[in-house]
Amino acid sequence: MSSTPVAALIVGLTLAAVLVTSGVAKLRDRRATRDAFDALRVPHVVPADAAATALPWAEVALAVLLLAAPSGWLLPVALAVLVLMLSYTWLVARALGFDEPVSCSCFGSLGRHDIDRTTLGRNGLLVVLSGLVVWFALDGGSVPAALGDLDSGDAWTLVAAVAAAAVALLVVGGTSAPATRSQGDAEVLDYERQPIPYGVLKLPDDRSTTLAELATMQARLLVVLNPGCSPCVRTAAKLDDWAAQLAPAVGVLAVYPDEPSAAGAAAHARELGAVEPELNVRRVFSVSTPAAVLIGVDGLMAGGPVVGEDAVAEFVEDVLVQLTAD
Repeated sequence: MSSTPVAALIVGLTLAAVLVTSGVAKLRDRRATRDAFDALRVPHVVPADAAATALPWAEVALAVLLLAAPSGWLLPVALAVLVLMLSYTWLVARALGFDEPVSCSCFGSLGRHDIDRTTLGRNGLLVVLSGLVVWFALDGGSVPAALGDLDSGDAWTLVAAVAAAAVALLVVGGTSAPATRSQGDAEVLDYERQPIPYGVLKLPDDRSTTLAELATMQARLLVVLNPGCSPCVRTAAKLDDWAAQLAPAVGVLAVYPDEPSAAGAAAHARELGAVEPELNVRRVFSVSTPAAVLIGVDGLMAGGPVVGEDAVAEFVEDVLVQLTAD
């Protein structure tokens, strides 16, 4: 690999860019970084608070060292990056086996999404790139040495590759900003109302009901939660207050993936907890957690769905404003 400095540099620069992007994004959203430790159920042998604080700085430091370490010093850096990527990949693969979907801010505010096989594939590619850098380091290579080996043609090839990657990043970054609210910035009055889709809930009194039946006598705010999700836990702690403020016009229900989760929810009143068989509610609305949706007594959707801790809180405030105005 040392005989192909352009390839070595592209691999090294790619990994360094990923690490810097990840580290800076984590620093910009420290709460999401800490929440990811809970969502991924990182083993307790890892001190979550300390690790969440140190991890972004470690990623940025490794990125700098990948680019600056001279020959002979690159190997320990490359091995550290490989171990880090292997750890991330193991956590993602493990999370795919959890009963409920896992939403993780793997890249801070840039990477909030449900973990799936695409996430695993991405991490697998990063492991391969890390392995190539280890190979490069074992062969006595380094980024500074590879830069010194470039001729003018190689240099232009590298510049073109970096420019293409930067343009792709700008295009993707400019078009894929996460929409935490499906309504966008539209007012509640402009909301295009659709019939309540079919979904089933098991209520605290063991009755089963469809979503449409649930809202025949009272509008309902459904808040979809997971027990191991820190934003969900913080959202759940607000449910009692929301229920009191929205009553009697709107009833509040927390929707959990299974009965143990609903029964073990201590952050709100037990009568607010419901169970969705086979995750049918979050599937019909295509939402991760926490999420919220408002269904009306007329058999139509009244708002949402919205996804994300802040978006749910803002949505409830919007509903309260509408109730006050009415």
